[in-house]
Amino acid sequence: MQQNRIAFLESSFSGTGNEAIRCAKRLGHHVTLITRDVDLYRRAGRGFDESLIDQVITCDTEDAETVASMVTRYGGVDALLTVSEWHVVVTAKTAALLRLAGADPGAVMAARDKSRTRALCSASGVPIPAYHRLTDAVLPPAFPMPCVIKPVDGALSSGVKLCRTDEEARQHIQALLDRCAEPNERGQRRTPAVLIEEYLVGPEFSVETLTYEGRTHIVAITQKLLSSPPMFVETGHVVPAALPEPTWQACADLVRDALAAIGYEFGAAHVELRVTASGPKLIEINCRPAGDLITHLVTLASGVDLITELLGMHLGQAPRLTPERRDAAAIVFLPSQDGVVDRLEGMPRALAGPGVSDVSLYVGEGAELVAAGSNSDRLGHVIAVGPDPEAALGRAQAAAGQVRVSYREVQVSAAV
Repeated sequence: MQQNRIAFLESSFSGTGNEAIRCAKRLGHHVTLITRDVDLYRRAGRGFDESLIDQVITCDTEDAETVASMVTRYGGVDALLTVSEWHVVVTAKTAALLRLAGADPGAVMAARDKSRTRALCSASGVPIPAYHRLTDAVLPPAFPMPCVIKPVDGALSSGVKLCRTDEEARQHIQALLDRCAEPNERGQRRTPAVLIEEYLVGPEFSVETLTYEGRTHIVAITQKLLSSPPMFVETGHVVPAALPEPTWQACADLVRDALAAIGYEFGAAHVELRVTASGPKLIEINCRPAGDLITHLVTLASGVDLITELLGMHLGQAPRLTPERRDAAAIVFLPSQDGVVDRLEGMPRALAGPGVSDVSLYVGEGAELVAAGSNSDRLGHVIAVGPDPEAALGRAQAAAGQVRVSYREVQVSAAV
């Protein structure tokens, strides 16, 4: 196999980023990580293996022209991609400058701004929740409660909250707007605007896609497990979702129409929606592969390696998406809380459970944790496979129940 030069513009901490690097290396490619600070990944741990990276280019990864210049200086690459939601726009812009395969930057920018996504999809007839974009804490007249308040450019479910009264909504809007004065998790400027939108009642799913030469392929539909309101923290995922065929087709049709509405004609997408009593409605579009190791679940369940096919697409190869098997796979996250981890027990018992393929911990004893109210509030995960979605999820939940975690309170020294 010919060795190609594959560059990743930053990465994620949720597992899929490391999976993508391992995949590129397994396929025999030369792997480059372009980052402003490689120590971010070293400190995060979470399976980051620096030995798999052949080259690190350090530069300002917020500026496409700077990235393109540095890539050229270091001899160029054959493909440039990212699995980081925070860097999809600059990756698309840089790929365009380098004349590499990639998504249209305008489409990716439309997806990153959730209000722009809604406007374009509404104009194309794609079902969406009622919404308003706000730059102050003045509520639209007679907006129905409860409602959902969220940042227009957030990720990881951070800041997403169900509000039941006008006053609660105003307070959360103001809190999010105040937070816009601070950079986000990757040191980027936040857009000083929020969304207020209709609360969609119904189960939530994500649709994993690959779009090549303008044709969108539905690779899998994932059932999402969420915490109880008012927050929407993701606690697990199951592939494939147990959906009747008409509902599966309605979700697939919505996603294809939504991606066409924003002009997305190349790349992976992770599209979230809810199935309501009146049918599926769009929540958001992410122009990248799914995080949380959902891509790994797809491989376990179907044999389709979404990351391998995405890399091939960036090298001019049409994706091969015929399933090799029809099993199911589930991931369940181990939730964290405020405090210092005192003891972690039961991992061998969890791993010995039927169908369990992975039990991973992100922290060790003595780790001091502060809950953020987002998808970052996790100690680790359990992955299990089974003959159907219910069996896979049951096995993962049973194994997760074997892990015992005890905490001690953080000791605060008295001021002298």
